[in-house]
Amino acid sequence: MKKITILFLGLILSFSAFSQTVGDTVIANNPAKLKVKVLYFHITNRCNTCMSIEINVRKTIFDNFKTQLDNGDIDLYIVNCELPANKVLAEKYNAYGATFAITTYKKGKEFKTKDMSNWAFKKAAKQDVFISELKDKINELIK
Repeated sequence: MKKITILFLGLILSFSAFSQTVGDTVIANNPAKLKVKVLYFHITNRCNTCMSIEINVRKTIFDNFKTQLDNGDIDLYIVNCELPANKVLAEKYNAYGATFAITTYKKGKEFKTKDMSNWAFKKAAKQDVFISELKDKINELIK
């Protein structure tokens, strides 16, 4: 019985360590100039893979596209889709769990959204591959 109690407490503590109630990141600039919007939606309690996806997305954007982010060519959204404040955005992109999507813009209007969630989950554990492939994809889209 003691082992089960300890295991249960350990699980609860690990879930709370990976939960997020604040700290969403939305970096949105001039929609008229926007070429690519990178969106990562997550739930409050996340697994290691979900945390890795966020880390990899942030690293890709901040290490390779900081200038484009600052000048408004790229927007970055990392949001908890379970929070009421993010409900409309989550519904717009059909994000009801961990969802990674990239939306392209043409002449200031949303053009096409590609759900890359499956790709992100497959590549999450290989940070160098994730970053390289995402960097190539974004470079292709912002041309």
